[in-house]
Formats: sequence, structure tokens, C-alpha cells
Amino acid sequence: MDTNMTFRMDNQTKVQMTEICNQLGMTPSTAATAFVRAGGMPFPVRLETPATEITREQMLADTDNILNDYAQAYEKMSESLGTTKE
Repeated sequence: MDTNMTFRMDNQTKVQMTEICNQLGMTPSTAATAFVRAGGMPFPVRLETPATEITREQMLADTDNILNDYAQAYEKMSESLGTTKE
């Protein structure tokens, strides 16, 4: 049975992901399925040259966004379990 899964990412990342997958001959869905079935990529799946150069500031901003998303998800989970801090 097929199901849908949603990933949150900014537009630029989505465009880059789609372009990379197209160049590798797969869809983002196929890439996700391969990743899960193999428990990660069983081989390096890379373009010969990076799609973009990433600055340190971009990496730190991405890390902040990931941590903020995690904190929000954790808070929602805690609320649903009734274990929030007072």
C-alpha cells in the first residue's frame, strides 16, 4: 500500500534536491525509498561537483533550523503526553 510522507524544507533546497535527483536519474521519492531500504545509502550517491558551495553561515543557519524544528516537535510530543514543564 502506498502512502504519502511530507518533508519540510525551503524552496531553494527543494529545487536543489529535485535537480540532483534528476541528474542521478531518480525522483526524490525513489531516493528516500532507497535510503530507507538500505538503512542509508549503500554507495556514494554524489554528483561529481557539488550543486552549490555552502558557507559556514549557511551550515550554522541550517543547524539552527534543524534544532528549532526538533525542539518544537519535542514540545508537541511532550504536550500530547501531558509531560510539559510548568
